[in-house]
Amino acid sequence: MKDCLLCGAGLRNEMPLGDLIRLTPLRKRTICEPCSAAFSPLESFPTCSGCGRKRTKEMPDPCYDCQRWEKDSQFKFINTALFEYNPAMKDYMKRYKFAGDYRLRQVFSERIHEQLRKQSAIIVPVPVGADTMATRGFNQVTGLLESDRYLELLNVRLDKKTIRQSEKNRQDRLMLGQPFEMMAPEKNQIKNQAVLLVDDVYTTGTTIRHAAALLLQAGAASVRGLTLAR
Repeated sequence: MKDCLLCGAGLRNEMPLGDLIRLTPLRKRTICEPCSAAFSPLESFPTCSGCGRKRTKEMPDPCYDCQRWEKDSQFKFINTALFEYNPAMKDYMKRYKFAGDYRLRQVFSERIHEQLRKQSAIIVPVPVGADTMATRGFNQVTGLLESDRYLELLNVRLDKKTIRQSEKNRQDRLMLGQPFEMMAPEKNQIKNQAVLLVDDVYTTGTTIRHAAALLLQAGAASVRGLTLAR
């Protein structure tokens, strides 16, 4: 018996009844049922067709944020998110991303792997800066992708990222200039290819759209987004 990565409770290897009825393939369990139930899968709700956020009855589709992006942007970008950024996800990110508990990559890595198996695109993770790598020791996005093949095509420009994204407010993020640069030797691999850009959290959409713009400029036929949370 192993312990839940989030609360430490013992894990049983029993398949949940719902998965048994649906003949769902047995997943490697890393967290207990109560911890799992605290997360909110967006596949259970209506979501924005542009960014993947959970929609309310009053919210148009695409949402107002996406409508503003479509008005101001030179390209159309669609993102799919797997989970709502609720209190459980916020606490998870605090422990995994900011406290640097690398074990927690296992909580969602299999779920992301299942999603990527449905794709026929080149997987590109959003990078982190050298300062983040020096302090945290890992890129939280590539941690989630550990069992999948991907291409690291982007770098964070050292002259641009002086403040961490998590320390910026919404207005700061929206005013962000291009923080990335292409890794020249590898960029030819995406010419005329479909690309899936993967990040951990979609907040305002600024960062992932900057990355998408570079990939399109490098010759990608199309770029879509996949984020763990929205």
